[in-house]
Amino acid sequence: MNFENIKKLMEMLENSNLSYLEVEEDGVRICLDKNGGVRTNNTSTTKNEIKEDSKKENEVIATGKEITSPLVGTFHAAPYKDAKPFVSLGDKVKKGQKLCIVEAMKVMNEITSPYDGVIVDICAKENDVVEFGKKLFVIGE
Repeated sequence: MNFENIKKLMEMLENSNLSYLEVEEDGVRICLDKNGGVRTNNTSTTKNEIKEDSKKENEVIATGKEITSPLVGTFHAAPYKDAKPFVSLGDKVKKGQKLCIVEAMKVMNEITSPYDGVIVDICAKENDVVEFGKKLFVIGE
């Protein structure tokens, strides 16, 4: 799928009553969300991601293994307000290292890395409500 096709999909979504659209073609999955930007995921071992800001310009291309939320809750990148985040882009992490907290019903659930690698993308922002299976991080080699 080329950029022009993605752009057409974005325009169609913008002019519709839909808030989310997902299309897969030739092993590439495009997920468009009016509230969260644009993401493409190549379904092979390499994951490509294109995020779009309000000005509709490309920001990030990330490859690696995805870490998803195991539950519904509120994403916290740090142990408390104004604290340093557990991890930042480019940080090397080890299997079992704490990456974030997902708060559910006032219970703080620590999310740890199942892999060794480098943080190549952080897909959630502080206080985002995350759902089960929502991508939180991408860890590369």
